Parts: sequence; C-alpha cells; structure tokens
Amino acid sequence: MRQIIRQREIVADTWRYAGEDGAGPVVQGLSEVLAAKPAHTAPAGGLGVRLDPADEVEKLAPHLGRVALVVLHFPKDGEGRGFTQAQLLRQRYRYAGELRAAGAIKRDYLFFLARCGCDAFDLHPAEDLQASLAYFNTFSAIYQPGSDRGLQLRARGRSDTSSVNKP
Repeated sequence: MRQIIRQREIVADTWRYAGEDGAGPVVQGLSEVLAAKPAHTAPAGGLGVRLDPADEVEKLAPHLGRVALVVLHFPKDGEGRGFTQAQLLRQRYRYAGELRAAGAIKRDYLFFLARCGCDAFDLHPAEDLQASLAYFNTFSAIYQPGSDRGLQLRARGRSDTSSVNKP
C-alpha cells in the first residue's frame, strides 16, 4: 500500500488512482466527474477528483460539495500550475476537504505547497518520506499571506518607521 504524508504524518493511502488494484475509493479524472449525471451521488467517503495542470478549477467548483479529495497532478518537475489550482480551491472556492499534491513532487516543494493549501502529499518514489517531514519547517518566518494557517508576520505601518530616520 502506498504511503503518503497527510497532515504532516506518514500514513497509508486509502485511495486508489485509476488503473490501480486494491480496495478503497478510486480517484476519478475531472472529465469523468463532469460527465456523470447531476443526480449522481458521491460514493461513501466522498468523491476523489484528479486535476491535471490544464484542467480548469472553475469546472470543478459546482461539484466541490461532494468532493472529499482533490489530487493536484504534477506530471513533471517544474510544472507549477498546481500551486495556482491549490490557491484557487482554498481561497476562492473555500474547499475544505483534503488537497493532495501528487506526481513529480520533491520534498523541496513541501513548504510552498503547504502554504498554497495542500495538506497531503504523494511524493516522487525516490523521496524519503521520513526525511521529507523536516522540509515543512524550512522557514521560521512567513511574510506573505497563504492558505495554510502558519504564523504570518505583519509589515509595520508608516507611523512605525517615521522615527527610524530621526536623529
């Protein structure tokens, strides 16, 4: 069974990707979800949907109420559209379910993907999951707002800096 990082812990994955054998719910592609009849109910445990880089998040928005897992697929190193998809899902559409980054994910991306709202990670098979956990603490201070709930430092207003240049 595949191991993933979920909520900063290594756990067994209960979902299956298309074409995999075994028990557990199957993650469907966006086109499959969109082709399903509107009256179609989500399976027990919710619906799992995979977004490829070219998929438009807006098309998934009407279905988010029955979606338990969104998998953002990163097919190759250097593909960054999943970062934007994560931000859109968390901030614009207020998606509260599991948001997983999967594919050619290296541990160097963990901190940044978590800032975008990802809370689960299916890393590249060559990555050591235990060693990867340390990458969530890459930076000790965060200045930009993000979709995670990390500490954010606020910039001081102009009134705070007025005394800086005074002799």
